[in-house]
Amino acid sequence: MLYNLKMQNITISRATIDDAEGIQILTAISSKGMYELCGWSEKEIQNHFSPEIIKSGTNKLKENIAIFSDSDILFVAKDNNKIVGYCYAEKQKDINRIEAVFILPEFQGIGLAKKLYNEAYKYLNQFNKTFLEVFSSNSKAIGFYEKMGFVDTGKKVYDKRFVNSKGEILPATEMMLASKE
Repeated sequence: MLYNLKMQNITISRATIDDAEGIQILTAISSKGMYELCGWSEKEIQNHFSPEIIKSGTNKLKENIAIFSDSDILFVAKDNNKIVGYCYAEKQKDINRIEAVFILPEFQGIGLAKKLYNEAYKYLNQFNKTFLEVFSSNSKAIGFYEKMGFVDTGKKVYDKRFVNSKGEILPATEMMLASKE
């Protein structure tokens, strides 16, 4: 698909192995603000996204993309072959999960996240409920998901992978797509 967003030609397609490095770099760039919200220092963020970690993550993502099944949905948005956004979702047995929507900061606010989400949503099981988790302190992302029809379930999720500089586990808010009936 080709979208003309603010005079930029953005293409959206399923991700391939060749997209893995661009996805990892985009994750590092667009996650910076999120980790700052969580109280991480600049040094902690740099260490978390060091070139070695990005390379390792790229290799792991290539392996994952190579074995993706029909239940894995990963779309990328490209501007002149540069990855500027992605959406990853999964069809699980009884539910759908939106795992990630990342957009480069300079491409935020032009409707790209909505286009990526809508493209991925077409591949989810429409009869299953759709869930996601978002850092509770990320009001910008929560606002986006609310505009997309998600509501807070009231459940907080604590994942040991996400801690602040004090070692405290950061809460995430579980959200569910409201019924369209």
